[in-house]
Amino acid sequence: MTIGIEVPRRRVAIAGGLLALALLLGGGGSPNPMAELWLQTLATFAALAWIWWARRGSAPIAADPAFWLLAAIPVLLPLLQLVPLPPALWSGLPGRAVTVDALGLIGHAESWRPLTLSPPETLAALLSLGPPLAVMLMAAALDPSGRRWLIAVVVALALASALVGAIQLAGGSAAPRFYSQTHMTGITGFQANRNAEADVLLIGLAGLGVLAGSWRAAKGRVWWFAGLAALLGLAVIFTGSRTGIALLPAAMAAACLAWCSGPFAPRLRPMAAAAGAGALLLALAALLVWSPALGWVAERFGRERDARAELWADGWFATGQYWPLGSGMGTFEQSILAAERLEFVDASTPHRAHNDFLELALEAGIPGLAGLLLAALLLAMLALKAWRRRPGERAQTVFAIGSLALLGLHSLVDYPLRSMSLACLAALAAGLLAAPPDPSRAGGGQREGDGQGGRRAPRRDSVREVEICR
Repeated sequence: MTIGIEVPRRRVAIAGGLLALALLLGGGGSPNPMAELWLQTLATFAALAWIWWARRGSAPIAADPAFWLLAAIPVLLPLLQLVPLPPALWSGLPGRAVTVDALGLIGHAESWRPLTLSPPETLAALLSLGPPLAVMLMAAALDPSGRRWLIAVVVALALASALVGAIQLAGGSAAPRFYSQTHMTGITGFQANRNAEADVLLIGLAGLGVLAGSWRAAKGRVWWFAGLAALLGLAVIFTGSRTGIALLPAAMAAACLAWCSGPFAPRLRPMAAAAGAGALLLALAALLVWSPALGWVAERFGRERDARAELWADGWFATGQYWPLGSGMGTFEQSILAAERLEFVDASTPHRAHNDFLELALEAGIPGLAGLLLAALLLAMLALKAWRRRPGERAQTVFAIGSLALLGLHSLVDYPLRSMSLACLAALAAGLLAAPPDPSRAGGGQREGDGQGGRRAPRRDSVREVEICR
């Protein structure tokens, strides 16, 4: 008997390992910096390993200039904010009067200073881009088979996170939580924030559709897809994230569309798949309404007052103080404290604006919003090219578009991209939209594992056939 087993290449293993580490270590946010520091360190080693294996063999990279421009945008913003400016220039920027007065007390008012209010915070924001950019560039350098393995990693970690969440629900306050500063009610899985956990589960649900429609072994087995989709959907509800629950239909739609777009999708019409997904969502909604165990989740939807509205008002005022160039990436907390209205000041510290677009406007002003608009246009262009020119990869394209749409919608009321875990998932989605490198244009040298110098390996580069004989 001969069994064919797909074994990931070394580069796929490196990229998949980094992505798994991002989902395991990157969910703590700024209140839990040590885990992020470990992730950044390990990402550096992963990048070095990637470069090392590229030296020994071919080094495929994304060739589309639009993709490289997209990768450069988030790096350029903090870099430009760190460039020292002459005193006549930086002291005249909006919102710098207090800084000028403070430096004048120690005789440094005439020193050169960068645009950002806090160079260490902006440098930290720049360094935090390391893991997402590494994931993005690695994903873009893989072929469709390798990319499918990365999606499988996301699905596997989402399912594992849901199982951890079940333990957390069963254990109550004694259940394991992976961060010192975290939500203590509902499922958080490997994340510190229930909203971030909901996004991981939603993106995992979308990825489940890719696997269901792209792997031959899953063809026609609707039951396992429905069962795992129900598990992830139920886990989203148990996070207690209101926006995450509201986005569940969109994630289910992305999963069904990815499933129907795969080469091994069952012969179901899109309307039939939509009807099945709708029935599953109705069942989950009924569980949310009538289950006594979910009363606390339903109660969260009934709250009349949300502190986000007051935070947005203060954030809007602070944005006007530093408009049009912003206060510097990573300086939201420093900027918002002086803008808080006294009637809403309490013992808590506003770490984030709970609106990524508002926070970007405060920290980066017009350049940041222009960069965001350009990035959105580049992503739309890459997505359109992928849909038209690579019909065999449409399931992955749907996953990428769906993931970015889910994160973008959640960014209206939260800060998903400030989490390294979710930033890496967004980077993965962007990398999937890039055209895979052409193997025929890869550099010479020894291919991975062929042991034959520059000669072509007899099997596909993406898989090896392992024979098991009786």
